[in-house]
Amino acid sequence: MKETFKGYLLCFLGVFTWSFSEIMVKLLQRSATPVGPISLSFLRFFFGGLFLFLIILLKKDTKDLFSFLRKQKNCILMLFSGMVALGISNIIYFVGLQSTHANIGSAIYTTYTIFISIYSIFLLNERTNLPLKFIGYAIGFIGVSILITDFLNLIIDPAHLLGNLLLLLAAAIWAFHSVTGKILFLSLPEIKNVEIKFTTLAFFLACVPISIALVFSPEINTFFLYSFNDWIIIMLLAIISTGFGLFIFFVGIKKIEVSRGISMALLKPIIATVFAFLILGEIPTIALLISIPLIAIAILLINRPIAKMK
Repeated sequence: MKETFKGYLLCFLGVFTWSFSEIMVKLLQRSATPVGPISLSFLRFFFGGLFLFLIILLKKDTKDLFSFLRKQKNCILMLFSGMVALGISNIIYFVGLQSTHANIGSAIYTTYTIFISIYSIFLLNERTNLPLKFIGYAIGFIGVSILITDFLNLIIDPAHLLGNLLLLLAAAIWAFHSVTGKILFLSLPEIKNVEIKFTTLAFFLACVPISIALVFSPEINTFFLYSFNDWIIIMLLAIISTGFGLFIFFVGIKKIEVSRGISMALLKPIIATVFAFLILGEIPTIALLISIPLIAIAILLINRPIAKMK
């Protein structure tokens, strides 16, 4: 029970740090030299990976760092998880976020919880309490939908519609990263500090397709030409929101089911909406007050313990 509670706590802390991603992206968009989506994707994973690799060096535990690539099946999963589920999905995510608000973008992206739950059923055989899980995710989706549309009062222009669809696509692709991570953890139980090694390698693999896209993008002309304040935000996004956040999340899901741990992400739109108001001045609506109890109920249903037979 103690380890389970620790798993939930770590997953929540990971989600909490993720909640600032959209806000930091919006702050960088307001810069005199805006950081483009491809550049930001590269910087996010490169410096996030360096941060995690430094932790590995401090632990003096570089052994087995490339064990994920030794067996063909693990190698395919690792390459897909890093290059596609992280790298390509992150470019789609940043491009989509440029065409919508931070709080709305956060809410739409949170639908990866639904995708992860579905993937986990088929790829991880996580089928405990399925009826309650589906009810919980349905209620959570309703809560998030209310937050996105503000009771359908939000007028969606073509630009916002495209951005929202891209965020939904990014969420569906990114969801594979959590599931493949758990598969690799289970197949390589002998690796010490497997979570941080997996995350570090995935970050550097994500830089491969992103760097190729960057070379052929106009963003290469302004790459690294950012202000001091922009670099602070970039480093916070890379090290805290990305590197540290994703690492502690994977530590958490090692102790609990992926579908249960990721349910904490249903709190992300709430956290992002509050801080988007405080930092960006994005005014929340009455929809937020309706969404909070719905999302809370969803989390309780998804994580309800299995009743023991007497």
